[in-house]
Amino acid sequence: MDIIESLPGIFYVLDPDGRFLLWNSRFLQVSGYGAAEVERLHALDLFRGADRDRVARRIRDTFETGTGDVEAELVGKSGKPTPFHFTGQLVDFSGEQCLVGLGVDVSDRKRAEDFLRESEARYRSFIENTTEGVYSFELEGPVPIELPVDEQVRRIYRSRIVACNDALAQMCGYEEAGDLVGVTMQELHGGSDIPENLALLEEWVARGYHVAGAESLEIDRDGNARWFANNCLGMVEDGCLVRGWGARVDITHRKVTEQRLRLSASVFENIADGIFITDADSSIVDVNQAFVEITGFAREDVIGRDPRMLQAGRHDDSFFRELQRTLGVKGQWRGEIWYRRKDGEVFPVLLTINRVLGDDGGTTHYVFAATDISQIKQSEERLDFLAHHDPLTGLPNRALLNERLEWAMQHVRRQSRSFAVVFIDLDHFKHVNDSLGHPAGDRVLQDVGQRLVGVLRQDDTVARLGGDEFVLLLEDIAHPDKAAKVAAKVMRALAEPFEVEGRDIRVQASMGICMYPGDGDDAATLLRNADAAMFRAKDRGRNTYEFYTEELTRKAFERVLLESNLRLAVEREELFLNYQPQIELATGRVVGMEALIRWNHPELGLLSPTRFIPLAEDSGLIHAIGEWVLREACRQARAWCEAGLEFGRLGVNVSRAQLQRGRLFEDIQSALAASGLPPERLELEVTESFIMEQDTLAVEQLDRLRDCGVSIAIDDFGTGYSSLSYLKRLPVHKLKIDKSFVLDIADDDNDMAIVAAVISMGRKLGLTVLAEGVESARQADFLLENGCHEAQGFLYARPMPHEAVTAFLREQAPKGDSDSDQ
Repeated sequence: MDIIESLPGIFYVLDPDGRFLLWNSRFLQVSGYGAAEVERLHALDLFRGADRDRVARRIRDTFETGTGDVEAELVGKSGKPTPFHFTGQLVDFSGEQCLVGLGVDVSDRKRAEDFLRESEARYRSFIENTTEGVYSFELEGPVPIELPVDEQVRRIYRSRIVACNDALAQMCGYEEAGDLVGVTMQELHGGSDIPENLALLEEWVARGYHVAGAESLEIDRDGNARWFANNCLGMVEDGCLVRGWGARVDITHRKVTEQRLRLSASVFENIADGIFITDADSSIVDVNQAFVEITGFAREDVIGRDPRMLQAGRHDDSFFRELQRTLGVKGQWRGEIWYRRKDGEVFPVLLTINRVLGDDGGTTHYVFAATDISQIKQSEERLDFLAHHDPLTGLPNRALLNERLEWAMQHVRRQSRSFAVVFIDLDHFKHVNDSLGHPAGDRVLQDVGQRLVGVLRQDDTVARLGGDEFVLLLEDIAHPDKAAKVAAKVMRALAEPFEVEGRDIRVQASMGICMYPGDGDDAATLLRNADAAMFRAKDRGRNTYEFYTEELTRKAFERVLLESNLRLAVEREELFLNYQPQIELATGRVVGMEALIRWNHPELGLLSPTRFIPLAEDSGLIHAIGEWVLREACRQARAWCEAGLEFGRLGVNVSRAQLQRGRLFEDIQSALAASGLPPERLELEVTESFIMEQDTLAVEQLDRLRDCGVSIAIDDFGTGYSSLSYLKRLPVHKLKIDKSFVLDIADDDNDMAIVAAVISMGRKLGLTVLAEGVESARQADFLLENGCHEAQGFLYARPMPHEAVTAFLREQAPKGDSDSDQ
């Protein structure tokens, strides 16, 4: 744009319809129109009368021939006409043939011509002061106009300068006008054998001794090439040329500028970078073809729009604030940015923005150069991937594993958590390579890697260290048994055969497990200890896993074995229910019976719920076990009802997993329907800590159960942090005071105060209060004195099988009832 502004005269670009696409500030000054008005003008709106018709013809001719010129008076907004000499040339402008024109104010030359016609005196005054080179010459003798052109030119060369001005002398390399008087035209042009110098005279003769605005390339006496715009007129008397006049303007600078402009336009259109230009208000005014090819946006899609339309949304506001600050301070910004193509594809570019300043130092435009670096980025990403991944399997390599171990250790330190490292070595893998060849072995390793990935969670890492060694990084592993479960899953996954070249290949693995932070405080130590545990697994027969410590290995094996046995416990009828009576303190009568699950393990013997219920919850078996407990408890309660035995309500514990599943209401309805037990006979026990943290779904299920007649009791009350206002809104009938508070109420003032407060609160809320773990009369007396309704514990009865409960209920029944049962 600086080039355009520096051109002499007015500069403009017309589309095929004669509309202005581009202009310089001199054009606005001469025409008197503003930029917005120029956009609405047609080129012919600036001319009147015959000039308008002549200009219209020349524009059409130029679009047909490629070049053209015309002289006409430009009538600006003020109505004042100004004579101009216009030259035009067709160029490819954003894929369209447009006319690039330059207009030179020829007012001075016009005045010179007028002066020549009016009087020699006035002419002399003019030529001494005009900036145009003005001259006249006389021939040695008349030159008949019927002579051949070359003969006329030869004679004209012998003519001499009789008058000129200083401007012409300086254009031709002389100091002043007097130095040129008497000089022949041949001497003026540096000789008659220079084709460039002959061209103008030949054109002048051919046109009848009159040319206006003819451009000539001449070589001066110093050998320099000079461009001139010429107006020449000859005097013809009696069929002979006797004298000539001329005026010329040195347009060398303009021609160089035009050449540079054409070169710039060529570069603009042919450069591989996507170039787009905005005005000071950030509206796109032009783009090149590379921009169209890179972004997919056509020129008409973006002209007048803000470059922000290209943004991909991957940079925050601070990025663009810094960009604007740098551009404002330095006038340039260069960096990487993400753009979006027309089809929505996001791609990276290397963007350079340069600010263009006007004559007044203010910003006029911004030039953006965008290089598509998608392939470079892909190469960088590929190199980075190869640097951090195993080339065979695509899994993280040792370098990336170490980085993730470092990150995991930092994360664990902040969160006070733990993770596990599992070192895996395939057993006897050398046999696969030796028997099937390394290509088959590589295929097996790739498949092993994929199976390991399939076993783990998304946040975990599977890495290959080389050969047949893999490492697992298991994030957020709270207990070693969790790592053992993963190891067991790996063993099961690898147990499935691998199909290679139509053959089934079976692979086994030895694994070593270590825990952070207990088994090491850096990556190297963790890997070394896991490796040592793996070798111990090999020493113990392979196809197994070992922890770095013996104790963790023993507990992990025990837990995995217990889980495996638990899955079969229901089918094998190893689970059973015991029942513990609940007694009304004031009367001593049975008001309830709590169902308590037990496991008769074939090897470990009788197991309490604390041993296997957490395992059932972790493994998901709690759902099947919970459904069995409900069905069995309801069936037994119905049997007591049919036997005429009064037991009050039957309490069944419900785990958090059953509530979270969202199907508890349906499961209970099914158990009640199958057994025929009235819902008023069933009481669900839910722990305080769980019920207080539940969402709407859990409370809705309890509401539905209460509405159908099932009672709700809060178990282990006092161990959580209940909100009284929240507790009041829950569908609860009973509070069960945790036995840890009842144990010492006869001797511990704090426990006495807590228990008394809970009883008082429950009564005020209209809830039944039951104390668990009552083992002595002193405890029972304290509870009764403080208003506790019910009690449960060894003082009254231990948990019993259903046969013993039946006998217990018969003994507790009034004598008449007992006889009637018999």
